[in-house]
Amino acid sequence: MEQHDGGTTATATKPIYRMPYGFGPSVGPRQGPGGRSFNGEWARTTTVGVAYRTEHDALVPLMPPGFEPTADPIVRVQCHFNTDFAWLAGRGYNFAEVLFSAVYRGEEDEVEGDFVAVMWESKADPCIPGREEIGLPKLYADIPDLETGQPSTRFHCSWEGFRFLDLEVEGLSLNPWPYDREASAESAKLGIGGSAGRSRMYYKYIPKTGDWGEADAAYATVSPPGNYDMRVLEGFSGTGSVEFHRARWEDLPTFVNVVNKLADLPVLEVTDAMMGRAMVAFNDLRDQRIMR
Repeated sequence: MEQHDGGTTATATKPIYRMPYGFGPSVGPRQGPGGRSFNGEWARTTTVGVAYRTEHDALVPLMPPGFEPTADPIVRVQCHFNTDFAWLAGRGYNFAEVLFSAVYRGEEDEVEGDFVAVMWESKADPCIPGREEIGLPKLYADIPDLETGQPSTRFHCSWEGFRFLDLEVEGLSLNPWPYDREASAESAKLGIGGSAGRSRMYYKYIPKTGDWGEADAAYATVSPPGNYDMRVLEGFSGTGSVEFHRARWEDLPTFVNVVNKLADLPVLEVTDAMMGRAMVAFNDLRDQRIMR
């Protein structure tokens, strides 16, 4: 979910272009028709997630340059079910993501927060600009809406019929969306998923054409904590489970390496399972910066 704060006109001094080139400025989450900004436009989101403790040494090989796991290595798997995005003309999409608790240490920056290792989204439209423009680690997957009922709520991700992720929050049965609370809910500055004080970190990598072992771009980026205006409508905390299913190359020919390495991470202890429902003011992540 790429989201904002306030305004109806683009803040960039230059228009954004991406492929296919030659048709004028692109349109997407950071630039609408005529250069319009979508910052501050409200959308509805339900977030469901499970966090667990893993082995420090198991996370080390999955970290890009400059990153290392925190002393207490936590993995969070969460999915966001989104509707009413203004930049999609009122449509929505779902996305799942895997976060590692991490520290980045560079020549100038030292930041502790959540390293976003991978994201799967149910539409190509947010995948393409998210990867090309701001370097988010986005892949496509089928992500149906939440299944809820007694005694739990669950979701899964699949690709071409192969189910590679299952997550369940126990003791949670969702009622219909609480529209009656939207007007009275107070606004607060929070991060995606409702976190208050944690930065989200990424690693942008683009290979160099013709020199395939080299990079056109390779650097760490960070979004500041609390960079979304949110109106939290309801929440739940309890216990749950998450499982990645090992795949053959024939099952997931373009990201089998990702799923299998996540499936191999030891689950030592589930530390939290949660659900949150909120109104979220779109932020196009122009506040994201390169870490040095």
